[in-house]
Amino acid sequence: MSALNSNQHAGNASTATAVEVMDLTADSVLERQKHEALLIELEAKKRAVTVDVPTLPNQVRDGLRRLGLPVRLFGENLANVRLRLQMELAKIEVLKEKGLEWTAGVQASAFTGKSVAPGQEVEEQVTKYTRASQELVDARDEIAKFSMQRARNRLMKEQHRRVGSRKRARLLDRTGSSSSTMIPGDNLEKSVSDVERLDTECIKLFKSVGNMTLEGSQYGGPRPLSAICTSETMIATAGWDGAVKLWDGSSPQLDLLGSKSVGHEDRITGIAMQSSSAADQSQQNMIATASIDLTGKLWKVVEKENSMIDEDDDPEDQKYAIKEVAHLQGHQARLCSVAFHPMGKYVGTTSFDHTWRLWDMESGGKQLLLQDGHWKETYGIGFHSDGSLVSTTDFGGVVHVWDLRTGKSVCHFLGHAKRVLCSEFSPNGFQLASAGDDGTIKIWDLRKRKHFANLPAHSNLISQIRYDREEGEFLSSCSFDGTVKLWSTRDWKMLSSLRGHEGKVMGVGVLGGSSGIVTCGYDKTLKLWK
Repeated sequence: MSALNSNQHAGNASTATAVEVMDLTADSVLERQKHEALLIELEAKKRAVTVDVPTLPNQVRDGLRRLGLPVRLFGENLANVRLRLQMELAKIEVLKEKGLEWTAGVQASAFTGKSVAPGQEVEEQVTKYTRASQELVDARDEIAKFSMQRARNRLMKEQHRRVGSRKRARLLDRTGSSSSTMIPGDNLEKSVSDVERLDTECIKLFKSVGNMTLEGSQYGGPRPLSAICTSETMIATAGWDGAVKLWDGSSPQLDLLGSKSVGHEDRITGIAMQSSSAADQSQQNMIATASIDLTGKLWKVVEKENSMIDEDDDPEDQKYAIKEVAHLQGHQARLCSVAFHPMGKYVGTTSFDHTWRLWDMESGGKQLLLQDGHWKETYGIGFHSDGSLVSTTDFGGVVHVWDLRTGKSVCHFLGHAKRVLCSEFSPNGFQLASAGDDGTIKIWDLRKRKHFANLPAHSNLISQIRYDREEGEFLSSCSFDGTVKLWSTRDWKMLSSLRGHEGKVMGVGVLGGSSGIVTCGYDKTLKLWK
């Protein structure tokens, strides 16, 4: 017994009735706190992307002041300040879940480690939303119904093609011919034949695109042409003189079909034409413009011979008259881009006021949605072919994708080194292309939500990109380096490089049926390539 007692006193033996617990050393306690702080830091980084943070600089400063944090640290830019606020808010959420108190500070170790008392009140973090108007709720319902049907048709078409592609590959492996064992009238035969037809048409299209040359050129106005768009064979241009003009893209002469000499009080920065396939018969030939005079406008194109409209500044020998039908007012800074929703009922605009807005065409241009979320000037905008998504770009190098049915940000893409000026959804609905000041085109996979391909396309700013609207087989881009380039969307190789403008190329458009390319430039001309 004496030996057992001596061993117990020495710490070499213990009994069930006597357990000795030794306190951790100061170094051990410090290491444990560092480990806990590191875990909280990692968890906060994961959660930071889901935390809602204001985008305007003054709102970010107010948020930091409320938390007792320095408004700006040495060497920080505005983006770093916003990220710091986002991280602190994420840490608060993580610590609250663990029942720990948060102390103002910059490092992850700035928490007390004390549990919150059962009776102690903790300020609840509530995500606040702006109540939507009934018009916006109704619009979201309509968009949801419209997009679901469009998505169903698009996915069935894609599935049909993929089945045919796989079947053809198996037949080629077995017999060396894709038709030797096909059963006439079989669904698989139709799938395979559709794939072969598509490949044949693609080969012809690529050959045509590769042989494109300058077909026609026309003087567009006294000042540079800043924007261009197409609808089938009709071309619409806008320039720094504030004028809107229509041209005939079916002939090399590019005859003037209609004009509005005083469309805006200042330079027009964006123009869009409603595709006739997307609109009802009563709303065909609609044009939208955006200007640095803080306004956007909607225009209706009417044949003069079928209209009693008398426009003072429209020459009598022109076939069409351009009539203003709505004035889009509400942005607090210059507008940048404009785009029509595939439904044909809504139009979206972007502005230097860090917001993008959705307008109802049927109610005379009433504002339905004011959406912030960009921390720098918002520039590009584009709608998904289904009508469910919209992409916006900003001068901070960020591409945002929004769900119009819920109003939430689906994802955002980072990767551009400089300003992002334009974005375009692929007609297949699976990819998004973006381009800007860094001279590169980036392709993003919407299903995996990550970067897919990178094209070092131009040596200067890329002003516009456009997909082939039929099947999306090629992507066109124009740049301030004076060139227009066409890219295969199958392997992302360049098909053709077109040079003809004297200086910057400001915009590019694709004619219906991929029958040609139209461009406008700083040299005050528009050009037709076929």
